[in-house]
Amino acid sequence: MSRRDLIIFLTLSFMWSISFIFYRIGVPEFGSLAFAGLRVIFAGLVMIVFLFLSPKDRIGIRKKWKVLTIVGLFSAAIPFMLFSFSAQSVNAGVLAVLNAAVPMMSGFIASTFFNEKLAKKQILGLIIGVIGVVILMSENLFAEQGANGLGSKLLPMGYALLGAVGYAVGANVTRNYLEDISPVAITAGSLIIASLVMLPVAIYNFPYGASISLRAWGSVICIGVFSTAIALVFMNQLIKSIGPMRATSITLVIPIFAIVLGYFLLGEALDIGAIIGSVVILIGTYLSLNLSFNSLAKS
Repeated sequence: MSRRDLIIFLTLSFMWSISFIFYRIGVPEFGSLAFAGLRVIFAGLVMIVFLFLSPKDRIGIRKKWKVLTIVGLFSAAIPFMLFSFSAQSVNAGVLAVLNAAVPMMSGFIASTFFNEKLAKKQILGLIIGVIGVVILMSENLFAEQGANGLGSKLLPMGYALLGAVGYAVGANVTRNYLEDISPVAITAGSLIIASLVMLPVAIYNFPYGASISLRAWGSVICIGVFSTAIALVFMNQLIKSIGPMRATSITLVIPIFAIVLGYFLLGEALDIGAIIGSVVILIGTYLSLNLSFNSLAKS
């Protein structure tokens, strides 16, 4: 992993972490499904602009539209809807842990179906990273007990796990079947297709008659432009460069950024569990990315 890849990895972690802030602002006014639909639609519109600015990328989309349809469905449309359903009854801590399973699923798919070998160090790193996420989010994770506890949330949690599988499938398909087209073409093709799928969802679930604030509109536009369109260009570049398992290890780091942003921007508490969990996650991520300080210094 080069220094450039690490910079993209950390930048992407920040861009996806701040999406939690946008969710907190926009979902209460739009509702989960309308917000998810609008997020993809705005992202698709941004990528149309990218295609106008880069005509050469249109050729790749025409050549690979069938594969891009699969990527658009599994990496955006389906997971966004599934996580939206899950978020209606499962708290953020549980969702963070379930989302942290993405790199393990990516690694399993890569090694089982695409013969990509994983080092024992990387597998250990993934396991340590997931443990760190559990520690980090432990207060939220175990907050619901009794009749309304986790036992009653199995179906919504299942939705989130299926969403995580979608991300893992999309990442592996991108790495193995879209090597010959650019990250911009991959992102544009997949998001435009996903936006067509999500358009009726957004129209049907839009809160007609409600007074939507400019702050909420700003949040859904920002999450579509920055945390979806531009972020997925970076992500597809990362998948091409370091592979799906290491690229999706970003889901281990996102909760750290989210908690830090919550502390500085929303005044949320930062306890000892968050600090310990963050350290454990960073150790796990270091191992799973197979980083070397010497190689980073030379790159």
